[in-house]
Amino acid sequence: MKKLSWFWVTMCTIIVVIVFVSWQQFGKLSPSADMLTKKEAEELVQDRYQGKVTLLKLADQQYQVELQKQTKLYVIKLDAKSGKILSFDERSESTTPTPDSPLKGELPEEELKQIVLNTVNGSLVSFEKIVTNQHSSYKAIVNEADKQTTIIVDASSGAILSTTSTLINEPPKRLTENEAVTIAKSQVQGELDDIWLATEGNQTFYLVKIETNDDREATVQIHAITGDVLSVSWDDHTSEQKENDNNDDD
Repeated sequence: MKKLSWFWVTMCTIIVVIVFVSWQQFGKLSPSADMLTKKEAEELVQDRYQGKVTLLKLADQQYQVELQKQTKLYVIKLDAKSGKILSFDERSESTTPTPDSPLKGELPEEELKQIVLNTVNGSLVSFEKIVTNQHSSYKAIVNEADKQTTIIVDASSGAILSTTSTLINEPPKRLTENEAVTIAKSQVQGELDDIWLATEGNQTFYLVKIETNDDREATVQIHAITGDVLSVSWDDHTSEQKENDNNDDD
């Protein structure tokens, strides 16, 4: 009887071993049978590191996971079967700001505009961002009562980099008397006898009287703004005097 009992014990043991080996060999023909699902992998990472999974993909029986935790981004490699963490790396997160949002470290546009208006009291008519050699600044144009000011302000510090001003509606510059005399002498050789400013209608001009070496007199009319010679007229008084002197001699 004892021999019979040992026989059955031995047979049962052999059967159990065969079943176990068969399951090991054939039960894993499908790799996914004992692999973590994506949901399981996601929950495992989130529970372990208390972050938010932003990317999860399976390749070569490994899950590559990107985990966002506060302001940092981590890349994790996870064994798809055992759930073992194979690697854990921190990666610098590069974010592209929207056109309306300032780059990291830059002051808001409204604050920069206020800095400009505190510098120049006027009306802001233009505010344009300029990026040079990866450095940002703003070009602001401000109109005042009689001038226009261009200001370059640093986007990060708010420092004023440059300021230039130009007059608005500047009246035309009038010739000086010396300039008018020079123009007149280029037309008539002689010495200055008199000069005065006159206006007819909307036109202002200089009248420059020049006395020549032969005792003749010429009046040169010169536009007071452009310097154009409008006319040259000769005074006949000298000729008449000479004619009268000749008559007296007769």
